[in-house]
Amino acid sequence: MRTFAATTAATILLTAGVTTPAQAAVPDAPTDVQVSWAGDKIRVTWNDNGEANRVLAVFPDTGFPVALPTADAPNEVSLDVKSIGAASKVRISVRSIGADKELSAPAHSPLFDTVPVSPPALRAATSLSTTSVRLRWIQEETADVTPNDPLDQPTGAWLKATVTGPAAGQQRETLIPGGAKTADVPVPAGPVTIKLSAGDEWGTAPAGDFQTARVITTGVSTTVLGFPALTGFGGFNIKGIVQVPGAPDYATYNYDVQARPNSSAPWQKVSSGVTFDKPGTPIFAWLGASGGREYRLWVPAEEFLQDDVFIVSPAASTKAKFVRRCAAVYRAEFTPSTARVSATVKLVVNVEPYLPLKAALQKWNGKQWVHVRAVQLDAKGNANIPIRAAGRGTTTKYRILTPPVKVNGLPVEAGSSKPFTLKVT
Repeated sequence: MRTFAATTAATILLTAGVTTPAQAAVPDAPTDVQVSWAGDKIRVTWNDNGEANRVLAVFPDTGFPVALPTADAPNEVSLDVKSIGAASKVRISVRSIGADKELSAPAHSPLFDTVPVSPPALRAATSLSTTSVRLRWIQEETADVTPNDPLDQPTGAWLKATVTGPAAGQQRETLIPGGAKTADVPVPAGPVTIKLSAGDEWGTAPAGDFQTARVITTGVSTTVLGFPALTGFGGFNIKGIVQVPGAPDYATYNYDVQARPNSSAPWQKVSSGVTFDKPGTPIFAWLGASGGREYRLWVPAEEFLQDDVFIVSPAASTKAKFVRRCAAVYRAEFTPSTARVSATVKLVVNVEPYLPLKAALQKWNGKQWVHVRAVQLDAKGNANIPIRAAGRGTTTKYRILTPPVKVNGLPVEAGSSKPFTLKVT
């Protein structure tokens, strides 16, 4: 607004000796009112004849002053977006103020909207690993009743996930492409909080429910009764504990015992269960007949909803351990175990795996085990062999020794029975 002296002509009408005072001139309305962005401010410009002005935000027919520039100020004001607020239809009205405070007719900018984007609402949070969480959300479209207005910024909208923790003061942000409804968010290992937020040139969307995910830690161990280094073919028990600090009180956790023949093979589930009690309660598993292979106790990732916060626990497992298996000799004895010389006794044997193995009967000669004879087992691992008692007045210690074998491609090491005796009278 340029400054100049505005004068008005006074017209004196002389009628019947009465003097009529001069009327103040109403200024012309401004022209060419425009709005644009200047950084994060709204820039308003117009043309006029150099008067002071009254600038209002109109919604759309009533409004309030947002600026009162003086006559010697430029035809331009910068408005903070917060001074206008959120509205689906708004325009800037500019009036000129005459020397005697008369207001001109208003001049208006094009219509525009100041409504920020809608807040996102989480629908799922899933742990992909100890350092990655997949978020899935919905976000309502904000209706634009003034499309292509001069303040529209097609690239102005933003969406981000803010990760806080695990250390105090530690924070990082992941920007998410516009229009996305899922994102894999990198997180540091440990307990962290993820906050999803959105905004645009009009500010941050109002905070809402279902915008937070909390990642907790999962621990699993078999320190109570772990995987043995060597055990019988028939099977063994393990006893483990799952620890999940920060889990809801109602949480239950699935667990699997997984196995594989070697470190390059994929894991396969061989046993499973559910911890129905509060995490930290011991869990048990029986692992049946098999050859030697690697095992681990595995707890898959879980997701819970507590109030409006998604609680995520990453998957966890024990270290892999190779458990060697040996043949299990369930029965090895002479029946009867005492007999007269030359009497016939029976050698009774039962071995697992149930295969037609060629075992060996050995005896202790006082220094070492020596071979006596072969013992052919049938397809069920049984043998029932008549043997004539010899050696009057002796008590001899015997044992059954099985050969190494593979079962379903898995190794089963040689096994031996406990020593058993035959007394000859």
